Amino acid sequence: MNYQKNSFIFLETIVSLLIVSIIVTIFFKISYDKDSSKNFTTIQSISNKLKKSNYDNFQISDETLNIKKDSKEESIKVKKISFENENIKLVKYEYK
Repeated sequence: MNYQKNSFIFLETIVSLLIVSIIVTIFFKISYDKDSSKNFTTIQSISNKLKKSNYDNFQISDETLNIKKDSKEESIKVKKISFENENIKLVKYEYK
């Protein structure tokens, strides 16, 4: 009698785990955010352009930054490269 009870509990546990795994899988498929995937792809393409110094579709301007170092203030000229869309804002500074 005890063996039958243990078998039933084991079978019940297996079925429960299977149902939970199916529910979790369905939840993840439904909650997948397509905008995040699109943003990731955009960020990756921007990163590749920045690595290659290909600044098409970027705004470029010259700026002067003031840096305080050891109680001395220094001004340096930099090139500001920026990209902005509805979800992403990126700024890169290059020393001239």
